[in-house]
Amino acid sequence: MATSTRRGVTEKAAKWTGYRRILWPTDFSPLAKAALPHAVGLAAETGAELVLLHVLPSLAAYTTPELAGALSVSLQRKTRTVAQKELRRLERQVKAPNIRMQTVLTEGVPFLQILREANRLRCDLIVLATHGRTGLVHAIMGSVAENVLRRAPCPVLTVRPLLFQRGA
Repeated sequence: MATSTRRGVTEKAAKWTGYRRILWPTDFSPLAKAALPHAVGLAAETGAELVLLHVLPSLAAYTTPELAGALSVSLQRKTRTVAQKELRRLERQVKAPNIRMQTVLTEGVPFLQILREANRLRCDLIVLATHGRTGLVHAIMGSVAENVLRRAPCPVLTVRPLLFQRGA
């Protein structure tokens, strides 16, 4: 009995050809960048396309009626321009002959947009970093990584850098 189960697992593993598209969401923080080498390494190893994703927070949630209109539009336009430049910089930094890459810039609630783009792009893996917060801080702040992990349409690799581990 164990032999047939083991054989079935081996056959499935032999059919697995690697990832086709890996999503790396970033907010451009040092924490997010700690997961980038993992995403790049997996993409290079498997021949997958690497998708660099940044989600702009929707300013509508943070503005008052006094800030609406031209000021809000101007601020959002400037924020978008800065984010596009940073995505292009990261793309140039990572660019290697054996890695196909694309960048995506979207707007909204980060974890919802990550899930939406993972679905839309048919990603096979999401690679993101986590603080690993627990207790009251976690309850108050929530966690993008946890929300993605719970709802993702594909496997999720979470990376917790040494800097953010307890006792470090």
